[in-house]
Amino acid sequence: MSKREGAERTRAPPPVTKSETDPNTQTILSVLKTYPSNEVAIVGCHTARISRRSCEYDLVVVSSDPTPPKYVRAGEFYAKIIFRSEKELRNPDSELGASLARATVLRDGSLLLASTVANCRRRFKENCGKAAQSHLAAALKALGRVDEKVAQDLPEADFWLTAAATDLCVSEIFSSLQVPSPSHLFAQMKGLSKRKSASFKEWTDASGFKLASRSSCENRLEALTVLYDVLRTTAMDMPLALRFGRYRADDAIAIVRGKAIELLDSRETIECYSFLGYEVVKTVLDLHAMHCYTLSKEPDYSNVTKELTSGPDRLISEELLKGMGMVRQVELLKAGADSLRSAVSALATRI
Repeated sequence: MSKREGAERTRAPPPVTKSETDPNTQTILSVLKTYPSNEVAIVGCHTARISRRSCEYDLVVVSSDPTPPKYVRAGEFYAKIIFRSEKELRNPDSELGASLARATVLRDGSLLLASTVANCRRRFKENCGKAAQSHLAAALKALGRVDEKVAQDLPEADFWLTAAATDLCVSEIFSSLQVPSPSHLFAQMKGLSKRKSASFKEWTDASGFKLASRSSCENRLEALTVLYDVLRTTAMDMPLALRFGRYRADDAIAIVRGKAIELLDSRETIECYSFLGYEVVKTVLDLHAMHCYTLSKEPDYSNVTKELTSGPDRLISEELLKGMGMVRQVELLKAGADSLRSAVSALATRI
């Protein structure tokens, strides 16, 4: 090879790397261009290296203006933008703090994110402990509601047992110094059960995973679509929009659907049922809170499903509860509650 050929070869442009053409990367770049003067960081399952193809990027954007979450789409890929003020980042709540400890900073002109991430890393164990305790207390409270309703209102008891199982799961993961990720809960719990005596079986029993099938997952997904539609089309003032803004965009349910379909196509039916159960609990509670706020009444958490399905102001049908999977009989509910109660007690001794 001549010197001239060598020089020409040296001057040739480098090949385009995969990362430069990756639609996920293009999604992130579009966010950076949309908010050119804001600090930005990635949080969520991508920073934990457990993401799947359908997982959106969760981006924290520092903003002084209160703004509901937004979604950015590039083809079939998504990014969810979460806006947080400088004050919130300097003193984050325990769950946000645990998430920020694993953040990947993309832009940080003021070094606010660098100092925040460093502080959250130092306090990671403390924040995980606080989050675990909070969710464990919620699980215990939900179990009390199961006991209260199991002889009176089976769908209500079923809902609260599902909620209790969800909180126990999140608490267990936090107590193991991991950050829970909704569409990876089953895999995270299964991983914990291999390394220590985690409450995996008790959680699966209380979550009703024996009901998991492709059709039951599809029913849960359809029910969630209806719930999202109700939340999306309900008029909201600014406080409500800030609190429930994630439901306002059409892409919000598209992200849930994409994850569910990928899990089903991968034959991860139980993971899909677990993920959709987590979403059902959170969405029903959000709908109930919004409903009570709109009616200017104090929330009655002993009658969440009844508040939503009965009376002149009802928002959903009892048939929709069945679609969510609230169909277990007394014996299964009692057995699941007893099993979960022992798991809650065991975890309480460890955190």
